[in-house]
Amino acid sequence: MSKRTCPEPVTPVLDRPLEGAEKKLVIQMISSIIRPDTIVEQVVAGPKFMAVVAGGRMGLSSMLGAKPKQGEIDLLDKVIGRPVKEAANYIRQSSPFAISLGFAALNAGNTPEPGSVEPSDFPADELIAGLGKDKITGLVGEFPFVKHLGERVGILHLFELRRVPGAVPEDQWETVLARLDVLALTGTALLTRHMAWYLSRAHQAKIVILGPTTPVSPILFEYGANFLCGSVVTDMEKVAGGIRAGISFSEIKKNGGVIFTQWEKKDLLND
Repeated sequence: MSKRTCPEPVTPVLDRPLEGAEKKLVIQMISSIIRPDTIVEQVVAGPKFMAVVAGGRMGLSSMLGAKPKQGEIDLLDKVIGRPVKEAANYIRQSSPFAISLGFAALNAGNTPEPGSVEPSDFPADELIAGLGKDKITGLVGEFPFVKHLGERVGILHLFELRRVPGAVPEDQWETVLARLDVLALTGTALLTRHMAWYLSRAHQAKIVILGPTTPVSPILFEYGANFLCGSVVTDMEKVAGGIRAGISFSEIKKNGGVIFTQWEKKDLLND
C-alpha cells in the first residue's frame, strides 16, 4: 500500500476560521488525545475521505469536498514520521483540506484497538428513534434514514444550509434547537466549525453524534454529547482501497473492514 494517494480535485467547502467556543473545543480535544506520541505511518486521501494510520490503527475523516490548496498536497508526506498530536494540530488551520487531515490524525490517536471493541448491534438510527419516541427530535446532516426516522419520532426537525423541503429556516434555528428533546448530528460539524454551536444551543436535549468523522473523545461529553456513534477500522487495506476509489462510506462498509460502535457518556467517563 503506497504511503499516500493524491485526491482528485473537487469543489471545496467554505473556509471557516477557528475561534470562540469552537477553538476551545478543538484545543481541548487535541490536548486530550489518548496516544499523542504515536507516529504517523501512512496517509490515504481520496475525493470523499481521508485516513491516517498511526500505531497500527486507522483514523478517518470526511473531506466534505475539500481539495488541497497550492502546496498543501505536501502535507500528506510532511506528517509521516511525526507524532499524531502534531498532525492533529492541522485542525487549527483555516483550510478544509488541512482540517480533514488533522481530524483523521486525531481519530488515529484516539481510536481503540479493534480487537477490544464490541460491534454495535443497535444502529445509530435505532438509538435516535428510541430516544425520540414521542419526543421533539432534531437532525443535522444528510442521512439515508431521514424519512423512516420521521415516522418513528414525535416531531422531526431538519437543520440544513441547503434548501431542503421541510427544513427549519435558518433564522429559527436557535429557537427550535432550544426546544429539542433529542438532537442527532453528524461528526462533520467539527469540520465546518459548528459543533460547539449546536451543542450549546440544544442545552436540554439528549445529543447523539454519529458518522465516520466522530472522534472517541471524552471532551465531546463535557460539551453536552450523550452518545458517540463512530466507526473502527478492522481491515486497513480494504478501507484504504475504498477511499482511493472514491466510493461512499456505505459502500466502504459493505466491502468490510469497518465496524460500528457506540460510546455512552457514563461509560467512557468511567473508564
